[in-house]
Amino acid sequence: MSHFSGQTKELAKIDRNAIVLLVNELAKQAGLWEKWDALKPNRFGVFNGCVQHIVFKYPVDLSDHRHSMTFPIWHDWQPLIQPLIDQAVCSYGYEQGIVARIMLAKLRSKGSIPMHVDSSQSAKIPHKVHIPLQTTRGVVMNFADKNSCHLAVGRAYEVNNRIEHGATNPTGQDRVHLIFDYFSQAKN
Repeated sequence: MSHFSGQTKELAKIDRNAIVLLVNELAKQAGLWEKWDALKPNRFGVFNGCVQHIVFKYPVDLSDHRHSMTFPIWHDWQPLIQPLIDQAVCSYGYEQGIVARIMLAKLRSKGSIPMHVDSSQSAKIPHKVHIPLQTTRGVVMNFADKNSCHLAVGRAYEVNNRIEHGATNPTGQDRVHLIFDYFSQAKN
């Protein structure tokens, strides 16, 4: 199982130069967020207009994490994103690790994601990994026990998506995370 008893756990340090390359490329692409957010398959009410996504890989069916579709945009962005994923998953030590879902998520300035549990079957097995690309100190993940934590740039974290969680961005800057699901093919 992917979930653990905690809320978040730090997985790895991520090369800041690789993060800067990705963030700079995103900044150059006018209209990218709007275009790909309009095409995203993950249209959950919890995002309430405060979150935009650029989806690269997503489950074909939310009842099974093992089968994903890859969007054409992945070809262009894989050279910038794959090195970050590779750094983040080292600590798992899987011989046959699979990435099932890959997206960039932008929580807009002054936005929030209400408390929720990722309830689809496809979210039960994989590890949910967040790599903060752009954030400020006031942006936090919130949990049901009223605890909150800041996920810092330069680190990769596993977030326990099987407990109530949300996020708050009271700042004047958008928060951007690379989020992906990771699991061992050998165990499934």
